[in-house]
Amino acid sequence: MTRVVAAFVFLLGLTVPAAMAEPRARDDALISASILSAQQPLDACGGRDLLDHIVPNGPFLEACKFHDACYRSGALDQGRCDADFLTDMRDACDRDYPVSKARAQNAACRVGAGAYYKAVNSRFGSMLYPGGRTDGALGAVTQRVTRGGGTPHLEACAQVTNTANRKLRYYLTLHDAKGKWVATAPALKSAALQPGDSQQLCASTALSFFRSAENIGPAYAVTLKVDDPATINPFGDLVSLDRMDCDTASGACRKVDP
Repeated sequence: MTRVVAAFVFLLGLTVPAAMAEPRARDDALISASILSAQQPLDACGGRDLLDHIVPNGPFLEACKFHDACYRSGALDQGRCDADFLTDMRDACDRDYPVSKARAQNAACRVGAGAYYKAVNSRFGSMLYPGGRTDGALGAVTQRVTRGGGTPHLEACAQVTNTANRKLRYYLTLHDAKGKWVATAPALKSAALQPGDSQQLCASTALSFFRSAENIGPAYAVTLKVDDPATINPFGDLVSLDRMDCDTASGACRKVDP
C-alpha cells in the first residue's frame, strides 16, 4: 500500500504537525504482534523495479514494512496506522541524523517523512486500506434563522462523525420541501475526518442564489454524503450515508433512510 501512493506526493515535501504522530497505538504488545504476523517479504516503501527508484526506502524501510503490515492486518484503523508510520519515520530521522550532529539532514529527513505520511493519509491510502468501510453519522440538527442584508436565511448545523475505519471526506447537503438541492457544506472543500473524529458542518440558504428561509418550504432535509474512495469519478462519486428530515417552523427533526 505504501509503495503505490507515496510516489504521488514524495516531491511535495509536505510537513505535518508532530502531535499527529504521538503516541503510538501499536506500542500495545498484542497489537504489535498481530501486525508483525501480517508482514510479507516484499513489504517496502517503493517495492521493486521502477517504484524502488521513485520512492526509495532511505531510512524508512522498517517503518514502511510495518505500515504495509499494519494496513494488511486490520489491527488498527487507517488513521492510527498512518500516525504510527509518521512516528516511526521521525524516529528513524533522529536515529540516523541526530540533530546535535546533522541538523540540516535531520530537517530534510523529516520533510521526507511528512511527504510519505501525506501520501498514505490521503484518498489513495483510503482506497487501498483493506476492508475499508464507508460510514458516517449525523448528530442532532440545530436550526437558526439569520438575517443578511435583510433577507432571512435558514442555517442547519449537525455534528458529523467518521464511524468508518479509514479517513473519509464528508459533505452536508440541504434540500427543500420538494427535494430540490439548496446548498452543500463545506462549499469549496470537503471535511476530511480521521476515523472517530467529528466536526460540525452547517448548510445555509445563504449559500444559494434566490433561496431563503421564506421559500425553502414547510420542511427540509439534511443529508450526510461522503466521497467514496472505492471509485474515481470526475463527475462525482458521493454516497448518501445519513439523513434528517426537519420541520421548518419548529426545527424538530427525525432520522429517515438516506
